[in-house]
Amino acid sequence: MSHPPIPPTPPTAPPQGPPGFGPTPYSGGPHGTQPPYGPIPPHFQQLPSASGRPGRTGKRRAAVIAGCVTAALAVLAAGILAFFHFNDGQQSAADGKGGTSAKASPAAVSTQSRVLLNVPPPKEEIGDEGHRGDGSWVTPHSYVSGGPDAVLGYDLDSGKPTWTLPLDGNLCRASRDSTSKGYVAVVFAGSKKPWSKCTEVAVIDINRGRKVWQKSVPEATRGLDLSVAISEQFAAVGWSEDESWGFAVDTGKTAWDSPPPGCGYEEYLGGSTLAGLAFCDGHFAVSQRDPRTGQPSRTVKLPKDVGYPYLASADPLVVASYVGDEYNQLDANRLWTFDTDGSVKATIKVGDYVPGCRSGTGTGCGAVVATPDTLYLASDKEHIISGNHIAAFDISTGRLKWTVEGGGMAELRPLRADKKGLIAYKNAGSAREGSGVLHLAAADGKETVLLEQPADFKISNTAEQMSPERMTEPILYEDGRLFFHRNSGYFQDDIPMTYALTIH
Repeated sequence: MSHPPIPPTPPTAPPQGPPGFGPTPYSGGPHGTQPPYGPIPPHFQQLPSASGRPGRTGKRRAAVIAGCVTAALAVLAAGILAFFHFNDGQQSAADGKGGTSAKASPAAVSTQSRVLLNVPPPKEEIGDEGHRGDGSWVTPHSYVSGGPDAVLGYDLDSGKPTWTLPLDGNLCRASRDSTSKGYVAVVFAGSKKPWSKCTEVAVIDINRGRKVWQKSVPEATRGLDLSVAISEQFAAVGWSEDESWGFAVDTGKTAWDSPPPGCGYEEYLGGSTLAGLAFCDGHFAVSQRDPRTGQPSRTVKLPKDVGYPYLASADPLVVASYVGDEYNQLDANRLWTFDTDGSVKATIKVGDYVPGCRSGTGTGCGAVVATPDTLYLASDKEHIISGNHIAAFDISTGRLKWTVEGGGMAELRPLRADKKGLIAYKNAGSAREGSGVLHLAAADGKETVLLEQPADFKISNTAEQMSPERMTEPILYEDGRLFFHRNSGYFQDDIPMTYALTIH
């Protein structure tokens, strides 16, 4: 299948600042000291169905038979005409050129999938520090992922490589989101030498497989506590050692080069807006950046009992943390949602759910799917022989709307929301039927199957290994295609770097 040409980039509307209530002043940040909660945590990480064509109505001219004939001949002639008219209508309905009432039925689209993409891991070399390949995105034309010292594009129909964008060194981190223009942000090492620091920031156009710009940043680290995010206005990068940068998406012009005043660090999450989480004057706070200036335009001070929080969503703003153990970096048992004035809207207890991924990778991991009115989360699997469920919570009140059980030993995972509800992945286990992609209606969780994963052991076992409960790279689903990607640990030969299934 050939793809239509990529449309020209639309003009960008003048940015409008978000409604804010003014920045909160900061003082006495933890620069050079440890905050009261212990060391600053390294949590930086994160098309149409076919249808038949209805037949067109054919026009026939009625022959006028003149003269008088016997009754028998008249009946015979009428019968012959009726016979030919009937068969003409049947043929017209079949070939789409005639028939007065017949219409072709829409062709059903099969939900059975096949393997589209199976990218093997790079070979291990003695003394090699290991390759990272952060980043996984889908465009109208390609699937794009990070790879060894490169960003790679694959055709959506054939799975064949379409382009490779080489990088100066190992990928360190990549933004979870992409902009309306197809721009993503990445950070990578400035050299291919082992243990090189992550000094290079770039915005990449994944529609065309090209760099938009590249900048070098000073005092970069190895990137283990690095966050990278992108919005329509800014690409942002943050480390825990008082390092923070923001760049204009289109030009690379520096918008800021430090955390907010008085803050020790800032980590970021993007999307339709850009949010930053920082530790300032003995407390955690979230700031949203003004899209015109890049300065903090709205600041939300988190409750005092928050331990090590992370951003679960930037728009709407959702923050996760553990309450009751200020040093807990491994999990979260609370979600907070906020009003436009910065006050807490709802507090949701999520001790039985998976609001994050794992220590050091909380921000942007994709475990929480948020819409303006609903939060979707998956419950923990309590036993290896039992499944879990997905729950929908009202974002304003925190009340439970509905739950959907995985059934048996199946594990459900929220992937993303659409206008009608939630798209979720169901893993029924190796060689078991039932794995695939479901749509859950926003009103009541009613299930619709979008993609069925083959129960073949090799396929189901690969998908299971590439979708652990607290994975750092989100599973992607778009238009009948399901994508898994691992950002590191490629040296297990039986587990691919990238794997994809398709119903097309």
